Amino acid sequence: MNAINPHKTFPESASQHSPQIQEVIAVIFPFLADAPAEEHPFKLNDIVKTGNQYGIVTSLNKTEKPVTITWDASPGEDSFSWTYNLDEIRALKISIVPQFIPKKTAGELPTCTTIVLANSEQVQFRNATPFKVESLSEHHILIWALGQLYHFPINLFPGYPTICTIDIPTPQQLKAASYLSVTDIIIRAKTHLALEVPDNFLEFAMPIHKQQLKEKIAQQLSEENYQLLDFDIAWEEAWKQQLENLTKKQGFYGFREEDCILQHREGFQRMGRVQHLNVEEPRPFHIQWNSGELLSYSLRELKGLGIARIEPIVKLSPNVAYQISEDGSYFTAWIGFRTKALAKAWLIPVKKLVGNLSNLIECQIYELQHTGSKYEYAVECPRHKTLNKRLEALEKVVKLDLERMPFTR
Repeated sequence: MNAINPHKTFPESASQHSPQIQEVIAVIFPFLADAPAEEHPFKLNDIVKTGNQYGIVTSLNKTEKPVTITWDASPGEDSFSWTYNLDEIRALKISIVPQFIPKKTAGELPTCTTIVLANSEQVQFRNATPFKVESLSEHHILIWALGQLYHFPINLFPGYPTICTIDIPTPQQLKAASYLSVTDIIIRAKTHLALEVPDNFLEFAMPIHKQQLKEKIAQQLSEENYQLLDFDIAWEEAWKQQLENLTKKQGFYGFREEDCILQHREGFQRMGRVQHLNVEEPRPFHIQWNSGELLSYSLRELKGLGIARIEPIVKLSPNVAYQISEDGSYFTAWIGFRTKALAKAWLIPVKKLVGNLSNLIECQIYELQHTGSKYEYAVECPRHKTLNKRLEALEKVVKLDLERMPFTR
């Protein structure tokens, strides 16, 4: 978009007239690209900003962090790219710089633009037609062109901007803009940490490392203007996000958020889930027990209290699955059947192989199924003592054709 040329003026404004607004319901030409999917608020090459930092959307994909933005270079520094998920975009208040600004933007409709009005009339603009933006909302744009007002759905608008008036900032505004905002510093700090912090950082991180990294970013910003309080706030936020990202990526001492947990000690047993990991706390493991109790533990306390992670369910076949705890103190298995008749017919043969079974469980909801079958038995009391023998017994069950009735003699 170019600054306004003093020898080129906006189209005559609608403010001097009161014509009827023409509602546009379709654009026949030019052909328009599909609107971006709702999960992507941006299109490629959109100009975006956060605070006084500007950038351009350089990549969109379907990964965990789908939006890549290349930020403009600051004096003495190179431009840099960073990927974001949608939560980060909202938190950092990254927004699209509008192409069209009411009363300030003028543009052109492409040659041979053809539109359909609400009264079914078709209008063709044979030449490139200048227009001025009168108003803009989230879903519509109102333009003044050739003595008429046209109201377009924004996703159908074929026009492009050519000129825009610029408000020259005052010296006071320029001085205020020269200061880095909290958001500006967060972006710089996150980039610095991404380059400086290795994936295994959580294994050896100590407060001194945090201070060293903070001093290094402060040195990098030594030529910039910012408030010390803003720097401290931004640093803590960037540091917190970096630790959270590392924790989700690699876990902490083998534990991850949402992991199932078992406490098994001296005949006492209960189950829970890792609700949160905060690696900077003395008790970083926050566990929500099934009783509703929420408690925090250190690594030493987890080991001393017999608290271990339960491994994900292992499916040996469409009908057989099992799950064990990391320390081997917990073991359970499930045998699934397509129908209740099959389950009852196989009860005794399966029981002889694996041990005592629970009552038949009807799993109407998919989330309650372990094997994927509608009916399941749980192995409540395994016949064998060692894990190897238990798995051997399950392998024997796997070889049975549980989709058919057992042979009778």
